Order: sequence, then structure tokens, then C-alpha cells
Amino acid sequence: MASAERASFLMSSLGLRQSRLEPAMSDDEYVAWGKSGNQSEFSQPQNAEIVRLLEDEEALEGVLEVPFALTHLRDVHAVMKLAVAVAAERREDHVRHALFHPAFAGFALGFANGLVIAHRAQHAGLRGAIGKLSRKQQEAGREWGVAVATCYLTFVEANGIFGKVADLELYGIEDKWRLLGDERRWLCFDRVLDATAEGRRAAHLWFTDESADVPPHFLDALANLVAVYPQRKFE
Repeated sequence: MASAERASFLMSSLGLRQSRLEPAMSDDEYVAWGKSGNQSEFSQPQNAEIVRLLEDEEALEGVLEVPFALTHLRDVHAVMKLAVAVAAERREDHVRHALFHPAFAGFALGFANGLVIAHRAQHAGLRGAIGKLSRKQQEAGREWGVAVATCYLTFVEANGIFGKVADLELYGIEDKWRLLGDERRWLCFDRVLDATAEGRRAAHLWFTDESADVPPHFLDALANLVAVYPQRKFE
């Protein structure tokens, strides 16, 4: 897919960014609006795969309590697909590397977290000033971000990024996603937290600037992890 086509696809797939500052909303208003948004998104065909996952996995039922969870999940999925596709074009060896899975998980966690908090900041009337959210708002945002990331990684475990067959045949990505279910396996790579921080930065940039390009951030995070642990495996 050409860069212009990717940009067009991405912008048509993602619906969170807006060009104007939103009026400030209280926490209760935001949560109520976000849960209403989940209800309206539940029947949308573009969310069908995620909805099936939520219906099959009882442990994930609580994610619908996260404001705008389904919109965030769809957008994280679209962004990560694009990031992996571009990374594969530029550094196929890194995408095929044994540490791809923890790098992907770390970056996705950070991106989901940054996206959720940036969205809350926007609707608190604080776009571009995320740090001005109250401690309570930031803590809630982190919890929501973790819930969205956990659901997304569970989705990838079940379905792959592009589909498990396509992941392997097109990109050489093995089906090791179940290993991410044991957090100790991938967080034992201390520097995976750098990937999480990079994902968070990328989300903040992407949310506030439509020209921000996420794939280079993912590729940097992946390359840096590989450089630190060139001989380590994820198993």
C-alpha cells in the first residue's frame, strides 16, 4: 500500500481527532457520554470482531465500562497495523526478530494509554496540556488505557495483527501472542518500558497533529529493543 493510500486509509478509519478545542466536560459527563458511545458502537459492523471477542471472553466484559473503549480499540488496531506494515517495508529483519512480540506489546500499551489520556484531556478543555489533568483524571486514564491495551492484545492473541496466516506468510510474525498473557515474560525485558514510553509519546503527537507519523516511532522502539537484547529470545 502506497504512503498516500495508507494516510487516506488511516484518516478515514480514525475518528477521535478534531480541529477545534472541545468544551470542558466533568468526569461524570465524560464517563456517561463515553459509555453511551460504547453502546452505539456495539452494533457497528467495523467493530464486529472486537464485539465477538468481548462476548467470548468474560474477563473482558469490564472494558465496556471504559469511556469510548470500542472507538479506542478500533483506532489502536488501525494504527498498529499501519505501523507494522511500514516497519516490515523498512526493516523486515526487525519485524521477524525474536523480540518483535514484546516490542509490539510495549508500544501498543503506551499508545493505548496515551490515546485515552489525550482524548480525556481534549474533552476537559486541555488539548496540548495533558499534564494539567488532575491526579484523579490521570489515574483513571491510565487504568482505562491498560484495559484498552489488554483487550487489544487479547484480540491479537486470538486473531493476529492482519490474521495469523497473513502475519506469518507476509511478515514472518510467529504466533507467540499467548506468551504475552504472562506479563512477567515480556516485562522482564526492562527496556520494553522504553517502547511503552515511545508509544505514549507517539499517541500524544498523533492525537494533536494529524501530520504526525506513528510508524517511525514504532520502528525506533522495535530497533532499540533489538539493539539492547540482540541475542535474547521471547519464549
